[in-house]
Amino acid sequence: MDYLEEQRQFWDEFADEYYEIQQESFTTIVEDVAQYLLKTNCLPCQLFVDIAGGYGKYLPAIAPYVNQYLLVDFSANMLKQATHTNDNVQYIQCDQQTFCANSNPDQYDLVFSAMNPALNTLQQLKDLLRMTKNQLILLQVVDDQDTVFTPLEQFLSNNIAPAIPFEKLKKWLEKEGIPWVNKTFSYQREEPVTKIFVQDYFKEEQQINPALKAKIATLFVDSETIKATHKITFELLRILK
Repeated sequence: MDYLEEQRQFWDEFADEYYEIQQESFTTIVEDVAQYLLKTNCLPCQLFVDIAGGYGKYLPAIAPYVNQYLLVDFSANMLKQATHTNDNVQYIQCDQQTFCANSNPDQYDLVFSAMNPALNTLQQLKDLLRMTKNQLILLQVVDDQDTVFTPLEQFLSNNIAPAIPFEKLKKWLEKEGIPWVNKTFSYQREEPVTKIFVQDYFKEEQQINPALKAKIATLFVDSETIKATHKITFELLRILK
């Protein structure tokens, strides 16, 4: 089994759980992105393509402003989660590379891709940019911090922070002289968290790394319940042609 097929199988199996997780989001990123695209005259448009669109998270907010919305994903089960049934929506099960190869230059008014795990090379960026007539819109989480869980997860991973791919893309765009505009969306939520819940959450990790139990205890010195603050920041990158 090749890598692409392994990834397809993973997302087919993970589709139901991923959909449920996404429903618990405390942000208004979907509505905010749609309003930003309207404000910047990216919308309305004729032909809108959502690459690696999964279950169509952004579809309900954007579809009313386009003549045709193409939702493209390589996972059949992810596409089955989509519940939007308007006549202007077309579901396409296809991997990104194949879809790009079969698309003409400047074929689509707007190409959009949010949290795309298959976008990790400059050539893939070129392929997406080639297809759009006007702009390529990318969206990614660039910071996700929780005052309780993040320190513990970093403790387990030796404080190694993940790279931010957008920074690499920006440097390449600047080198190539391709204009871009960015916009950030930040959200914050506070909620109580109990020591018992955190210990249960990291139950297996504590068995592997006993030092984690002491680390958890340092967060609950004065109370069995503390307030956790979750901050998340998205960055939207508009690449212009």
